[in-house]
Amino acid sequence: MTRHAATNDALREHALAPTMRWLIATALDGATMTYGQVKRRLEAEEGFSTIFATRIGLVAGELMNRIQEVDQNAPLINVLVVNQTDGLPSKGAGSFMATRFKNPRLNARNYKTLYPGKWREYFERAVAEVYAYSLEAWADLYERTFDAPLTQKTIETERDKRQSGNEDDFGTGADKYGAGGEGEHHKALRMWVFENPGKVGRGFFRARTETEFNLDSGDRIDAVYHLPDRTIVLEVKSRISNEVDLRRGVFQCIKYRAVKTAMDVRIEVPVEAYLVTETELPGEIAALLRQHDIRHFQAPLKRSG
Repeated sequence: MTRHAATNDALREHALAPTMRWLIATALDGATMTYGQVKRRLEAEEGFSTIFATRIGLVAGELMNRIQEVDQNAPLINVLVVNQTDGLPSKGAGSFMATRFKNPRLNARNYKTLYPGKWREYFERAVAEVYAYSLEAWADLYERTFDAPLTQKTIETERDKRQSGNEDDFGTGADKYGAGGEGEHHKALRMWVFENPGKVGRGFFRARTETEFNLDSGDRIDAVYHLPDRTIVLEVKSRISNEVDLRRGVFQCIKYRAVKTAMDVRIEVPVEAYLVTETELPGEIAALLRQHDIRHFQAPLKRSG
């Protein structure tokens, strides 16, 4: 239900506090949020009407202004809001980094474009300060900024929410699917991928396939295709997976590929990773896959075999 129109005034009044809570959880987890993720949470959880992703820069900047009113030396938590394509904040963060690091050039409109390496260097310096801040310090800063308490329980709840996917697919070995076991949608997709390599990729038609393949790390892969010239590891995420679970799937692919590569004595035989889903990917997930050279296959919802 829409409670707030996405005007500048409404964003300043109702978006800053929840965004800071989310960013505190993100900072403590050593991660970042994309502009799109902040936008969607403000719409879904805070009742905003549709917000253009570009407007999230206003939220991040106004939040940092608000924080600096009570503590000029506070870590630049706003830099954790990043673009999905390059994983870096937009030029709006430049004014804050320019002041913090006493380099006015960072405030130039085209500095990020002209000097991407330097931009990343200063970004990483700012992030290091953010990640070093303690839970207690963040809670105190939030209370001084918004004149409202932020308990450790609330922070931990936000951290749990960051990791709450729709599928219980997060353990290792026999515990991969959690206490509730593997869901029906996940199992159906896993078995279809195992039984139909040629439908996932033409070149996989003659592959030897295995499912629930155990790695020496104790992890278990949903499916593996063994080919003479390469090995394919596949992680599946069914129709009930949300964005958090899809993001988890990307990092599972990264891990499985690395471990399988380490296990294989054949130096010249590459290991490729696939994320298989039943739904289209959000832009942030697609960008993350490209960044880490992981392929994607969208399986049809209606499958005859």
